[in-house]
Amino acid sequence: MHRSTSWLLTARLWTSILVAAGCTGTAGTNGANGDGTGGATSTGGATTTMGSGGSSSGTGGASVTGSGGASSSSGGATGSGGATGAGGAAPGAGGASAPDGGAAPQPFKGVANSACNDLTTLKASWYYNWTTTAASNCAFQPFVPMIAGKSEKTAAAVTSALNKIAAAGYKTVLGFNEPNKTDQANLMVADVIGMWPALTANAGIRVGSPATSADAPGQAWFTDFMNQATAMSFRVDFIALHWYGWNAGSCDNKASQLESYIKWAEAIPGNRPIWITEWGCLNLSNPDMATVQAFYTAAVAMFAKHPRIERYAWYPWTTNNNLVDTADALTSLGTAFAAAPSTH
Repeated sequence: MHRSTSWLLTARLWTSILVAAGCTGTAGTNGANGDGTGGATSTGGATTTMGSGGSSSGTGGASVTGSGGASSSSGGATGSGGATGAGGAAPGAGGASAPDGGAAPQPFKGVANSACNDLTTLKASWYYNWTTTAASNCAFQPFVPMIAGKSEKTAAAVTSALNKIAAAGYKTVLGFNEPNKTDQANLMVADVIGMWPALTANAGIRVGSPATSADAPGQAWFTDFMNQATAMSFRVDFIALHWYGWNAGSCDNKASQLESYIKWAEAIPGNRPIWITEWGCLNLSNPDMATVQAFYTAAVAMFAKHPRIERYAWYPWTTNNNLVDTADALTSLGTAFAAAPSTH
């Protein structure tokens, strides 16, 4: 699931989202250190799209359609069927030293795309936008680029994108976005395995795994990828996850289904850090903002019990998940988000 940078401001005028069908799902994550400051700016007009994992049980497909033609599909899955294999996770980049000699605080709370001025208001410590370049005329840092796979379908295309990321000074890159979804990266495991050496060619850039939807097909895709990456000794520096509540009760006030999916990811061999790069509450899981806010608050508290979670990025582009209103003021959820720890 994603939203293009060209319509972020008008996206706040949403009053509803059409949702149909359902699946089951649980959890998603993402995180990393040492992004660098970069300096790239976008040329504008970039469009990004993302599917999303679901949570709890349901049947059939699912779609979420917003304005501007962006769309997101939702799946779901229970946290079962653990992936096996671990492909040589590299250690995270060392943080800068604090004045007292300890490690400096690292980015933690982020947003999956947002208007630039909102990032400061929300006290975010990082963001991404499903592209390789930061929002135009936005000085907020750190930005984390992504090689999403919508246009990078060959090793040569990945190499070209990675070289530009390196030239801009970035030290972390997110991998392919929901390759198991036909409306997202739409790549077979063999396709991604074939491009992975190009994506990890620069030893100075930390690389996140592909992020699949949190349904059974997404888990199967990810398991297959990790098994093959392990067999080939490929570098996967951290695990990127997506998770969305879907059925009624899946965004509960203990964030229990999200935690179940996190535990599934933690069971993947390699002891890698985890980034939850897309998460939120869709369909019947978000009857009102109070429900979503209680879920968010519980989830942030729950993250403290899982120290491998390095970062998260909230997805604010759906009903009752929005952090600012049409007047550019914080919603009640946005107020809770801004009050949550920015770093760790």
